[in-house]
Amino acid sequence: MSGAVIEPAVLEVVSTATTSPTNRFEQWEHHVQETCGTLQVLYDRDRFACGRIVTATLADLHVSVISADPHTVVRQPRATGGEPGHVYVTTPLRGFAMVSQDDHQVAVPPGEIVTFDSSRPYTLTMPEPFRMVAVRAQHHSLGLTPDSTRRLKTNSWSSQTGIGALASRTLAALGQHLTEFDEASFEPLGSAVASLVTTLFTERLHFADDPRLDRRTLMASICRTARECLADSELNPAMLARRHSISLRSLQMLFAEHGTSPARWIRDERLHRVRADLANPRLAHLTVAMIGERWGLVDASQVSRLFRAKYGVSPSQYRKNPAAART
Repeated sequence: MSGAVIEPAVLEVVSTATTSPTNRFEQWEHHVQETCGTLQVLYDRDRFACGRIVTATLADLHVSVISADPHTVVRQPRATGGEPGHVYVTTPLRGFAMVSQDDHQVAVPPGEIVTFDSSRPYTLTMPEPFRMVAVRAQHHSLGLTPDSTRRLKTNSWSSQTGIGALASRTLAALGQHLTEFDEASFEPLGSAVASLVTTLFTERLHFADDPRLDRRTLMASICRTARECLADSELNPAMLARRHSISLRSLQMLFAEHGTSPARWIRDERLHRVRADLANPRLAHLTVAMIGERWGLVDASQVSRLFRAKYGVSPSQYRKNPAAART
């Protein structure tokens, strides 16, 4: 059984429905580990009968809708060193969850949102039959680091007010309609959800009591601003630095902490949008050059060159056969 997270196809559904009762839980454990990495899965054999996971790849995010009977998953300390960690943003749609991480435990009722980080040990318990939505993202895609998520703590966001209410409704809608979207919608949906999650984290980091979090809050704010301005061909690192009242050098150092540069981050975000538009049959009447212009890339030869360098195929080839591109 593989311990590493396997990146799903654009849409993947796994279930224990057709598995024999004697092997049902072992099959569920396998599905959980294939989706989430090395986890210890604990259960009461008399209470566990079935489980189902639907996972969609939305840009840099993986959204899973999980329905199952009661059980617990544990991320052990020894499992956190050999696999890349991810940030999870989760909301129960039915039933409730108990999340423990960093000596902090919280009960999460339906509709509320909680976050935890798989780069550190955690325990997630579902004591009753449940249905939940879980968003998994790499730290850098949200402007975070594994260290910064410690300051988020395992506190839930209320589903009644503010950004928590908006995020709760959005994740609930994803949970209800995830299998209804066509693949061309996944990339822009992922960008929208990523911006929402970034805003969720930025709000909490802003009120944290550690002044060092200013850099993390700033990074999240810069990423949000850049995503809003991708269609502007004038968007560049210097513009971002001016808008956030920092020097260009400071901006570069900030992105370097996340293993990239502001120019590369902007370029990759634009290429994500170009790829999504190329796969969208409703935009088949637009040329590659026109699609590039939609996302601030006004030089057609540059679009083709950058796209090939990132995905291994030309835009025209990708349009004919999206499966040929590397991720």
